Amino acid sequence: MIIASYKYNPIDFSHILGLLDDLTTFYNLHNEYINDKTQSKRFALEKHGEDLFFTIKHRALEGAITGTTAHELREHMEELLYID
Repeated sequence: MIIASYKYNPIDFSHILGLLDDLTTFYNLHNEYINDKTQSKRFALEKHGEDLFFTIKHRALEGAITGTTAHELREHMEELLYID
């Protein structure tokens, strides 16, 4: 369940293979980490962040999303990962 408001709604990417699930999971892990800043939650968030990075990259290479959208998604993801 996504609690916080995020820049990109995963539902907007429901037609793109893997992006809905990976973005939803990333947001859920981010919420868990914000609520309980343990090392294990941080590790899970970072690990899934890597998975999401490659999902975004592959969808851009396939042409499912534009390079601009991919870049913006990655920047948003990095902001969430590295700015607490």
